[in-house]
Amino acid sequence: MKKFLFILILASLQGMGFAQNQNTADEKAIIETIENESRYFWARDYKNWKKQWVHEKYIVWTAASDNGVNQYEGWEAWDQAVLQLFQEDPKPIPYDGDVTKMNYEIRIYGNGAWVYFKQNNKGVITKESRIMEKQGGKWRIAAVQLFFDTERQAAATDSED
Repeated sequence: MKKFLFILILASLQGMGFAQNQNTADEKAIIETIENESRYFWARDYKNWKKQWVHEKYIVWTAASDNGVNQYEGWEAWDQAVLQLFQEDPKPIPYDGDVTKMNYEIRIYGNGAWVYFKQNNKGVITKESRIMEKQGGKWRIAAVQLFFDTERQAAATDSED
């Protein structure tokens, strides 16, 4: 009986280690997808950029700034907006060295995940979140929320008091 209990406890501990390793692998893959999506977007690499996204009618992209809120609902609308942007402004924009993502918080729920991080683009700070889906073993973006320069806006509000 003691031997059976020992084997059961050992198997449980190994299973817990596997779950932690799987979460670590998933977290790395999620960050890689987010980084690749940004890198391809800035490079104007449409073919690889769109591979980072879920292609469904429920995806959403939302950005809020001093200029208001922009939102695209559904893959077709977001895809067409980006394709048009790339056609109108095809020149790649530097990414590596200019843009840094930091303070990732990741919560994985089966084949879905919620991600939050800050991004610094040459001093312009955004706070961003992603909803991710695992499709065919690969993590893809299903939703984006980003808020521009929140530190500057908070400082401006504080100074008005």
